[in-house]
Amino acid sequence: MAAPLARYLRRLTAHAAMGGRHRQLLVDSGRAMMLLGAITLTHQVGRSAPASGNTEHLVLGLILWLLGAALAMLSLVARQFPRLAAAGASIATALRVYLLGGL
Repeated sequence: MAAPLARYLRRLTAHAAMGGRHRQLLVDSGRAMMLLGAITLTHQVGRSAPASGNTEHLVLGLILWLLGAALAMLSLVARQFPRLAAAGASIATALRVYLLGGL
């Protein structure tokens, strides 16, 4: 009786620790993506005469900001949905390596 309970408690603490690790990664990546998107948007909107070719920068800034907001919101439910948090953390890690060089 004690052995199955001990295995269950070990698995439960491992899931909680995993959720905490993924949660912090999601929060940090969400903040970084939101900051990059906001910088891109304010840089493009702040120009006095935007060129017609700068619309892709506006779209990219909006997508980055929305992705950051989604990652930050996903961090709030990381403990309830550990598999979804793990998938979001792997996506966030790949994007951070691609966009920021692993920062």
